[in-house]
Amino acid sequence: MAIRSATGVPFSFPPAPPAPSARTVKEAERLLKKAGFHPGTVDGKATPAFEKALAEFQGAWGLPTTGQLDARTLSRLRGTGKRLDAHARKKDGHISVGQKSRGIAQVERRLRALGYQPGRADGVYSRETAEAVKRFRADQQDLKQNGSGSLSRGGRKALEREVKGLRHHAYRGRRAPTQGQRRLDDATARAAATRHGDGTVGLGVGSDGAAVKNVQKHLSAAGFSPKRWTGKFDERTEGALKAFQRRSHLEATGRVDSQTWKALKRSFILAKSGTAPAQALWEKSGAVKRSEKLLKQLGFNPGKVDGLFDRRTRKAVKAFEKQQGLERNGEVEASQLKKMKRLTKGVSLSDLHRIMPALPMSKARKYLPLLNKTMAEAHINTRQRKAMFLAQLAHESVQLKYFEEIASGAAYEGRTDLGNTHPGDGVRYKGRGPIQLTGRSNYRAAGRALGLPLEKHPKLAARPSVGFRTAGWFWTSRGLNHYADQGNFREVTRRINGGYNGLDSRLAYYRRALRVL
Repeated sequence: MAIRSATGVPFSFPPAPPAPSARTVKEAERLLKKAGFHPGTVDGKATPAFEKALAEFQGAWGLPTTGQLDARTLSRLRGTGKRLDAHARKKDGHISVGQKSRGIAQVERRLRALGYQPGRADGVYSRETAEAVKRFRADQQDLKQNGSGSLSRGGRKALEREVKGLRHHAYRGRRAPTQGQRRLDDATARAAATRHGDGTVGLGVGSDGAAVKNVQKHLSAAGFSPKRWTGKFDERTEGALKAFQRRSHLEATGRVDSQTWKALKRSFILAKSGTAPAQALWEKSGAVKRSEKLLKQLGFNPGKVDGLFDRRTRKAVKAFEKQQGLERNGEVEASQLKKMKRLTKGVSLSDLHRIMPALPMSKARKYLPLLNKTMAEAHINTRQRKAMFLAQLAHESVQLKYFEEIASGAAYEGRTDLGNTHPGDGVRYKGRGPIQLTGRSNYRAAGRALGLPLEKHPKLAARPSVGFRTAGWFWTSRGLNHYADQGNFREVTRRINGGYNGLDSRLAYYRRALRVL
């Protein structure tokens, strides 16, 4: 029966497009597999698995998801295949619209974690994914803005780095207290408590103004950067806020209500430089970085010197507190910081002159920087360590008067315990430096440790610039800080002298040093 139009004129439907040939279907199957879809066996048959994979591919490109292989879909498949081949040759890890993989699903999850919305995290790189990638790229100063919405290896690494940067405790940073900041915080608190006509409370996507900018600055201080401080509450700000809420054990709503603002406000430590409160766990500031450097100079290991007061920093602080007999709370208070600074300074010119009064002031001025540098490198940084070290040097060198043993050294000839195995070694490797380094073995070991040719040129050890370094090496290589901490002066003496020669003299210097220091 003929079908007539409303005007009575007969018409007929256009003929249906011919079904694709088995050869064309087979080509499409190969291209789908190359792009990461699963069309089933590559056999040229339009199976349900083929139609499902084709519909996923069509959806990625925004085409009608018919699951039928039409000319437009085939054209997209061929274009995608060419693109994949080109990037496979470059080996650049490129991904873009029309692909499917577990790696893409991971990219989508990471985009969502940052606040960008790539659609479903199903592993299909769709146009929605590409739009989310474009917004991510726009926030990255180190990525080329090509507008394609694609990612290569560098972009994927940047995305991974950004997401990993959210997996930490909320940090706190120091800011100078100002009336302006206090007023701004009060205004933000009011905005966070405001109930709107649509039933929402506080600040969220679409909000703007000074309060939002203040929230963005607090998020950055907490270590959850929204990338921009524009005062516009955008998707990246929402993503940063959700990450902060999760790490602060709050419901990840993506809105700043009173509870969230109370937690976020703590990311600013409003304090003048060098004042309370104490540096404590999860503070990230220049003040912490300076404390980490001091701890490192004092022989403690705070981990990476990065300004973050993490658990390794706290462990180092507690070790310092234990050594100094302080309360072990793992925090750096102003008085403790002052003590740390004082300990890293070594001894003063006045201290050195009072401990070794026979040392001319001209030589004391010359030797003091070398002495303090040696003590810092050898972690001779407590009153007891300094007193024992200076006492031993004072006795061995007669108050830094002699940097080479007065005797010829012939008495050491044949001393195999000192490594003197060659004729003339006794004289050649006699005592030099303020701690009187003696014997071929010690010269060889010190030279290797310090990067100096002391075995070949032993007289170098008599130079003050070298002699103080060999004294520091000898002290650390024998573990003498350990015995100094125990107050075991006799064992320190035995390990330096081989016996207890001059013990009374050494003790007299030690007691004097303790009084001075």
